[in-house]
Amino acid sequence: LGWCLQDEDEEHAERAALQKGKICKDYPATLIVHGIPRRILMTSFPIHQHSNIIGVFGYFRTADEEENQRQLELLGIRDQVTGLRGYCGMIMAGMEIEEDRIHRQEDYLALILQVPEIKILAHQYSPEIQQAILKTIRDGILELGPISSIASYIGSGVFICFGKTRFLDGLTEKIEQLKAHIEGLTSIAGVSCTLTLNYTTIRGSEAHGFNTLLYQLAKRLHDVTSQRWPFERPHGEIIELNVSQLDSLDDGIALTDIATYDFLFLNHAMLRMMHLPDTPDSYKGKKCYELLAGRAAPCADCTDSILERDAFRTCRCAMRFTSGSVLQRDTLVPWNGRTARFSITTDLQHGQMGNEQERKSLLRREEVINDIISLGIQESDPEEGIHKIMAKVGEILQAERFLIFEEGAKDTVSATYEWRRDTAGSIMKDVQDIPRARIQPLYDHFAHSRMLILNDTDSFLQLHPGFQPVLHGITSLVSGHLMQSGRSIGFTEVINPASEAFASATFLLSSLTSVIAIMLRNRDMIRRLESYSYRDQLTGISNRRALLSYIRTIPDGTSLAFIFGD
Repeated sequence: LGWCLQDEDEEHAERAALQKGKICKDYPATLIVHGIPRRILMTSFPIHQHSNIIGVFGYFRTADEEENQRQLELLGIRDQVTGLRGYCGMIMAGMEIEEDRIHRQEDYLALILQVPEIKILAHQYSPEIQQAILKTIRDGILELGPISSIASYIGSGVFICFGKTRFLDGLTEKIEQLKAHIEGLTSIAGVSCTLTLNYTTIRGSEAHGFNTLLYQLAKRLHDVTSQRWPFERPHGEIIELNVSQLDSLDDGIALTDIATYDFLFLNHAMLRMMHLPDTPDSYKGKKCYELLAGRAAPCADCTDSILERDAFRTCRCAMRFTSGSVLQRDTLVPWNGRTARFSITTDLQHGQMGNEQERKSLLRREEVINDIISLGIQESDPEEGIHKIMAKVGEILQAERFLIFEEGAKDTVSATYEWRRDTAGSIMKDVQDIPRARIQPLYDHFAHSRMLILNDTDSFLQLHPGFQPVLHGITSLVSGHLMQSGRSIGFTEVINPASEAFASATFLLSSLTSVIAIMLRNRDMIRRLESYSYRDQLTGISNRRALLSYIRTIPDGTSLAFIFGD
């Protein structure tokens, strides 16, 4: 059944009962019960029929379960809401099953599941509603996921399960069933919700140690999420837009209910394109096939059935109300508890994409951005990826320098990464622990715009007489605000880009700032995982892995004294 976490003792007891007729009483064992390891005391008896032993009968008992669970919560081993292992418990279970793999040569599988919307729901609903949603997801994992695995919840909608591979037949089918179940939920505890599930796996034998396994597992999840959400949410975040922002666009925006074909929203540009009065009354209660195609029934070639929530479908087509062709991009989005078709329509004849040369230039810029992002995320070490992105951007823009500043303690900022031309000297030591008050006008600008674009720094200094530039000799600058989950973490600075590349600098940095922020978060996550893997989670002191790592650094011939306590 795969319910025994470490089954040596169980195996010995059962063989003693089957082969020798012995009764084995109160031997300790660890069973996986509903995804949670439980310590028990087992007793096994032989079953006799006539003079033959034909099987084993047994029972088990537990200690004070309620008190035990309370202690686990205090130690951070058990998550209070889900009842599963928490972060510390996940580390302990993973290291235990990794030790078992090494000693018994039994491979195991680590499965990570992420419901990214959990972080957003935390800001929308009460704690009671949040807990109900989380418990519903947990119940689905325990019911449809692998029954012989240890499940843990480590926060922010992320679950991790460990199980021995020999008990995980049909895992892919089970997880796909779980995915369909979770993504099919439309309401929980009386409130509307739209959830998605991302997942990936890794075998213990694929990694060199448990800390490496966690890092590779996190990277695989990042890759899976990036492929599924290639535009706005590479690591689970959701971009929130309001209607007023859509109304200000030059492209036409349409939202349509795919179940009823009713128009839910048309922005001003789309109404102008369709020659309709610029009021909601002109489309409310109207069908998309009625206004767009002049039909009395749904179009025979309607593409609603082939659209997906995790990708845009782009096509060039003709519309009856335009003189030329349009570029249309469609996807599915949640809208007030319903699934809606989100369409972006660009009039190629009269819109901003009408100029073929400008369109090619834009597509080329997008290709450059994709190449830069690929260059960075292909690196297993996020720090190396950040350096490669900075170098590529600096070369393309022919800039003098590219710096990343991160916020530190006591309201200071420090440069943590630098790219510079070969002829320029490093200035890293001069840009450490800068008081934030010294550059407050920069943050004041970030309060209403994520990008600061200066092609004439003198005019900016005249407008902000109290501003003290960190660096001298700056004639032009493009700076982007680095944000994580709505929290400021620093900013980027491209210094003195070539004048002919200045427009590209704005385009590149506005697109790459979010990617850099994500890579900084991945870097911090890896550092935390590495730190946790070398620390005992109960006492906070270094563990055996840290000891072995330290011993490897000691030169041969060094005299040592060891003190051992048990």
